[in-house]
Amino acid sequence: MTLTNIFGKISDYVFKIEKSIVMILIIAMFVSLTAGVFFRYYLNSPLFWSDEFAIFTLVWLTFLGGSMSIKRQETAAVTILVDKLNNKFKKIVASIGFLIVIIFCLFIVYYSYIWLSSPNISLQKSTSMQIPMIYPYLSVPLGFFFMSIHSIHLFLLSLKETS
Repeated sequence: MTLTNIFGKISDYVFKIEKSIVMILIIAMFVSLTAGVFFRYYLNSPLFWSDEFAIFTLVWLTFLGGSMSIKRQETAAVTILVDKLNNKFKKIVASIGFLIVIIFCLFIVYYSYIWLSSPNISLQKSTSMQIPMIYPYLSVPLGFFFMSIHSIHLFLLSLKETS
């Protein structure tokens, strides 16, 4: 079993987890916002937590969705110059691009770990729901960690194609 296959299986497993979490978060966000509108305009008793909950789910959806888009290679890209290259150079540029993404993702994971380890983070509470802010903040390192897993797999695949 090669390193590419191992990372491929890990990446596929992470993608399944992400997909499940995203489906749950989308439903939760929809229910939260719908309930918020219903309570505010029909019962004249607004829910104090629905908007904040929707914002936190949107933050999680953003980072997990970004990771999923890397896995599926559906991120936005400007390819005007790369399209003019021959196939060998396209693959080399793609490998370099994946390497840059890996370095960036691991950089963010490292510094977000330092940020979340600071004592003041554990003291912060959300405004409406009074939950510890570590829960919304965890979306950053987790999302970028998943992105790095998918990027490492794509990088290894691009190296395989180049050789």
